[in-house]
Amino acid sequence: MAQPLSARPTESVPARTYLAEFALTLAAYFIAGKLGQATTDIRSGNLGPVWPAYGIALAAILLRGYRVWPAVAVGAFLVAFLSPVPPLTALGQASGATIAALTGAFLLRKFAAFRPSLSRLSDSLALIALGGLGSAMVSASIGIASLYLTREHSYAGIGEAWLIYWLGDATGVLLVTPVALTLFELQLRNRRRVTEFLVLLLLLAGVSLAIFGLPSSHQVELDFLAFAVLPFVMWAAIRFGVAATALSILAVATIATIETALGSGPFASGTPFWNAVLLDLFFGVMSVSGLTFAAVIAERHHAELQREEMVRQQAAVEARLRLGTIVESSSDAIISEGLDEIIESWNTAAEDMFGYGEAEAIGQSFKMLIPPELEEEQRIIMRRLAEGERIANLETVRLSKKGRKIDVSITVSPIRDTDGKIIGASKIIRDITQRKQAEQLLLRMNRRVIEAQEKERTRIARELHDDIAQRLALLAAGLEQVQHELPESEPELHFRIDGLRTQAMQLTSDVQTLSHGLHSSKLEYLGIVVAASGFCKELSGRQKVEIDFRSSNVPSPLSAEISLCLYRVLQESLHNAVKYSGVRHFEVRLWGATEEIHLSVSDLGIGFDEADVAKGAGLGLTSMQERIKMISGQIAIDSQPGRGTTIHAWVPLPSDIGPAARAVV
Repeated sequence: MAQPLSARPTESVPARTYLAEFALTLAAYFIAGKLGQATTDIRSGNLGPVWPAYGIALAAILLRGYRVWPAVAVGAFLVAFLSPVPPLTALGQASGATIAALTGAFLLRKFAAFRPSLSRLSDSLALIALGGLGSAMVSASIGIASLYLTREHSYAGIGEAWLIYWLGDATGVLLVTPVALTLFELQLRNRRRVTEFLVLLLLLAGVSLAIFGLPSSHQVELDFLAFAVLPFVMWAAIRFGVAATALSILAVATIATIETALGSGPFASGTPFWNAVLLDLFFGVMSVSGLTFAAVIAERHHAELQREEMVRQQAAVEARLRLGTIVESSSDAIISEGLDEIIESWNTAAEDMFGYGEAEAIGQSFKMLIPPELEEEQRIIMRRLAEGERIANLETVRLSKKGRKIDVSITVSPIRDTDGKIIGASKIIRDITQRKQAEQLLLRMNRRVIEAQEKERTRIARELHDDIAQRLALLAAGLEQVQHELPESEPELHFRIDGLRTQAMQLTSDVQTLSHGLHSSKLEYLGIVVAASGFCKELSGRQKVEIDFRSSNVPSPLSAEISLCLYRVLQESLHNAVKYSGVRHFEVRLWGATEEIHLSVSDLGIGFDEADVAKGAGLGLTSMQERIKMISGQIAIDSQPGRGTTIHAWVPLPSDIGPAARAVV
């Protein structure tokens, strides 16, 4: 779209740009002038009914500013001088055309606030009245004076000559200037629109040739048929706007002018003067009707767009008001900030949570709420936000105005502008201090329960090992002694006592195994690696399965709490795998990393649906999860039906275990 005209008149441009404008204006004027002079059959001397060069002159000054007037003057002089007319006549006509074009542009800028898009009715009317009819009076007056002062006469007299001169220049403006101003605004957004426009032009050309191509002898009473092209001009106005309308009018005028010059059509049956007048009047009616109608359509469309925009803005305001009400009534702190982390909005809940008033917080950095040890976490959040990621329910810690640490859950969402560019972040912050306190209380209770369970396990294990297992061993020894004292003549009694002794020995072994399961002395004295390896061997032998145990980089020494937790997870995982997997081979891996120790138990058995297990988690899984949580660890279960199961637990190592203590076991 052309720039506002107020920016053009005195705008300075580089020399190369000005030379290009000068050459283009000169060439366009010269070509249009030669085309205007080509219709010699309907011209008289140096005058004709249509002068497209004047439309080019006015369009050039409107689009490029007053600075192109020398190009208009040179072009007008060359066209007139080569017509041919005497140099003084050519100079006078060139002066008239240049002064008139400058006058027309000045009037449009000064009094009409003219827009080259012609999208308003006032623009079309101003171009018709001031740019066409008004400024053409200047060029006609100066031009006719130049012709008659140099004894170059046209038509029957000065009055007829002036009228044709005026109508020719005015028609040039009505036909050519709108096309030059709006051609590059013609928008054919898809193939269907292009096809429709081409069909319109073809039909318009066909109808124009049919009307204006008939011999003049057939047009005595059929002059009104010339206006049969108007429906096609209306079609262009409704469907394609001002640019297409101007192009359609120019196409009709071109065909009508050529056919009239050839002696055909409704405007070729009279004298050259009346033919020229009628042709100009037809062009004027068609141009005025088409341009004003297209402007009304464009203005109406613009008004509809404005109304839709107002509706959208009103809806947006109402949405913001509703959102503002929701934000202010929310019990969660809702904060917005820019990418520079400067706070831009701060609701009432944020005031209550952090202790800063709205006036205190807005304009300050969000970093004032972040503990120093969590600054890296904030940098990670902003980096992920800049990538367009939404961070949901991040549990962390923030600082109040008094320096109190608050446990919070944060959801961070990117804020985008109308172009989709990320310009900031919205943060919903929920105080979870009470929930965290409840979780800590529950964790302490679970710890006490588990500690009590372990103490009871230890007590029962010792009782089984030191009392019941010993008594069973004595019973087996006593049965063996009784068996030796029986006479050989009682073989049946020998057999029964031998069976009882064997059962007593098996019971002793089972009690010892149960005792070791309840409390592993290897774990207590030799560590997690030896205890885990021993458990795998014992279970493998007892259940007749194959267990592949491997360990690497396990820190030593490891705290009793971590060792016991991993040992219980191993026990529960292997027992479940042996019982439910349906396979006889299992893999156990125990390894240490830089800051963690990991345990995994895998099989390639029947697997299960994790969602079903999550709904009805058994005591074993719950116990593992609670134990791991007590030492700030995590546990993950990966299983799919038919693809096996892997249980992976990992626990952070205490900070007091340095690199030197993390020996490879």
